[in-house]
Amino acid sequence: MFFVRAGSLLAWLGFVFGVFQLAAGFWLGFNLPIDDPDAMAQAQAFYDRRYGATTGEMVTRGMYLILGSVVLGILAKIAQRQ
Repeated sequence: MFFVRAGSLLAWLGFVFGVFQLAAGFWLGFNLPIDDPDAMAQAQAFYDRRYGATTGEMVTRGMYLILGSVVLGILAKIAQRQ
């Protein structure tokens, strides 16, 4: 029973952090200065230093985290029924 609760908690935490990372990636991506290539490269380099990823990588990581959390949540629900 402990592992079912721990799995459910980790699934919810992963889902919340995945949504946050996905939203941050899209928000930062839509605020890039697209009219100036040099400014856009500087902004992407800044995001890479500050957040550890470019905006595209943040979106990808967020999607993977959400997908993994959904799978973990389904497995925790299946284990809870047993």
